[in-house]
Amino acid sequence: MTVQIVSRSEDQTRAVGERIGRGLAGGDVIALEGGLGAGKTCLTQGIARGLGLPERDVVSPTYTLIHEIRGQRTGKSPGGVRLFHVDLYRIGDADDLENTGFFEAFDDDAVTVVEWADRFPGVFEAPYLQVVLEHTGETERTIRCVAHGHRYRALTDLLAESERA
Repeated sequence: MTVQIVSRSEDQTRAVGERIGRGLAGGDVIALEGGLGAGKTCLTQGIARGLGLPERDVVSPTYTLIHEIRGQRTGKSPGGVRLFHVDLYRIGDADDLENTGFFEAFDDDAVTVVEWADRFPGVFEAPYLQVVLEHTGETERTIRCVAHGHRYRALTDLLAESERA
């Protein structure tokens, strides 16, 4: 299942991320694709907000590669939640990827969001949610969410329903 959403501002992009974040749980993986300035970090800020984490803690992890954000989750599940925000922009090859600790960022009690996921095709095995952000105007973005696996088909169904409402 694929759902396409048009965002006309950073606030709308964060709101899409928030809707995604509300549907996530530990072990979930979001693979983000899009050029520089497409809104990947902005979307991740919204995902953090949807998880009940402070969005101000989400900054581009380009130089740290993996940024862990912790917080207390309210609502659906008790206890804390972790968000691993990963940026593959500066990773050159599979050996570099292995040496970064990338594969340790996938944990059953953490949500992992990976920017520049398209730099390493095939590294993600289903299930995961692929999110492609594309400039379609000065402030407009098209956000295409592609479900890879049953778990994410349910999430894209919810996103599609919220777009129709």
